[in-house]
Amino acid sequence: MVKGLELFEVPRQVVFGPNAITKVSEVLTYLGLRRGLIITGHIHSRHIASKISEQCVDCQIISDDEIELSDMVKGMGAFSDVDFIAGVGGGRVIDVSKVIAYRLSKHLISIPTVASHDGIASPYISFLMQDDLSKLGMGKVKKTPLAIIVDTGIVAEAPRVFLLSGIGELLGKKVALMDWKLGHRIRGEDYSESAAMLALSSHMIIMNNVNKLKKHGEEETRIVVKALLGCGVAMAIAGSTRPCSGSEHLFSHSLDLLAREHGVKQVMHGMQVALSSVVMLYLHGANWRRVIKIMKVLGLPTSFRELGYDRELVIEALMNAHKIRPDRYTILGSNGLTREAAEEALEQTGVIT
Repeated sequence: MVKGLELFEVPRQVVFGPNAITKVSEVLTYLGLRRGLIITGHIHSRHIASKISEQCVDCQIISDDEIELSDMVKGMGAFSDVDFIAGVGGGRVIDVSKVIAYRLSKHLISIPTVASHDGIASPYISFLMQDDLSKLGMGKVKKTPLAIIVDTGIVAEAPRVFLLSGIGELLGKKVALMDWKLGHRIRGEDYSESAAMLALSSHMIIMNNVNKLKKHGEEETRIVVKALLGCGVAMAIAGSTRPCSGSEHLFSHSLDLLAREHGVKQVMHGMQVALSSVVMLYLHGANWRRVIKIMKVLGLPTSFRELGYDRELVIEALMNAHKIRPDRYTILGSNGLTREAAEEALEQTGVIT
């Protein structure tokens, strides 16, 4: 069968390593960009953003908490004459930058200061933000960064919990790929071998460097950043988050929604994904014990109680996880798990007591 044309966008320039932010001016010149809006956070990332603005011909800086979701939906008209939007900071900052760049049809430059998730290089935003935007009448956001600049020296200075979250995110990729193959086989979903191989290689970078990752420095940070960048490109090639988001993410998103509903403090995304992947590997009949062992070695939480979730909330989240993305077939099936099956999976893996 002859397939139709395929079109996907990938970043034109990726710069990562020590002192990478000193190359911002070169990147902007190469891309022909002059006037920009820099979205950033507070204190540390704000300081980094100030350094970056000094390399721009004309850049304004604004904090992400100064922007309401409704402002982003309207389109941020006051900044319509800029050439690019640059996100300098963590997950929310990068997500906000993607939304504004998407709404204004401007180029996006991703400059993360932490390596806590694969959103630093992907075209997509977090599930909760997308859900909130959808409720405000905004469609699905998809914005591939034109350039990605990751200063691994800066990222290495962030607390280790952020890097552990990034590692946890990468541990879950094996599940995502198993689910994608399952969806391809059961429902005939589109499947990209090249995107799958790229996502798998990102997962294996972590699996093959566990001993190195027990340390925390620029070299170790570079390993995680390289793997996260690979995931972002895999999603761009696939045209969806499918290579990097399966039942482990559905479970994590379900936890997020229930935590918000019950006023429970949310935790690092990657921490949840790592724990969720253990449960899904068990359901797939795969080697979940190896992942638990790695999590213990690296200092990742190995139970949901450590994340502040009680038993009932976790069980309910797992039972409802299949409802998050009913369009995607995973090991959870179309009808999800019964309470008995959910409890058994959680107890057998030891993630709840």
